[in-house]
Amino acid sequence: GVKRVIDYAVKIRVKPDHTGVVTDGVKHSMNPFCEIAVEEAVKLKEKKLIKEVVAVSCGPQQVQETIRTALAMGADRGIHVEVSGKDYETLGPLQVSKILAALAKKEEASLIILGKQAIDDDCNQTGQMTAALLDWPQGTFA
Repeated sequence: GVKRVIDYAVKIRVKPDHTGVVTDGVKHSMNPFCEIAVEEAVKLKEKKLIKEVVAVSCGPQQVQETIRTALAMGADRGIHVEVSGKDYETLGPLQVSKILAALAKKEEASLIILGKQAIDDDCNQTGQMTAALLDWPQGTFA
């Protein structure tokens, strides 16, 4: 999974109604910890320890830019799971974990590598919940 987040170098502004941060017209990029995960997956592929790197991102049309970044880094394929509007605004780690687990089964994946946490919500939950849903062992902060 690769997540689109507000770029780490952007100065964050709070919305006037205090319901969140301003995201319109703000530079977004791939979550830095997701970048590390993609780099490590590509290294495993180069060592012929895995066959394919698939970058998955959940969100609106704009997440395709994040997927393209993963492809440029060496991922073989990208999967965009369209989630938009109110569904995207309330999309949390459990929903993403359910999506990733379903895709892992469909794609017959043998390994999932995720960044340790996202810099926007700082949750650090998606990997653990995905492993639990799949009944797979997990390693965190590796």
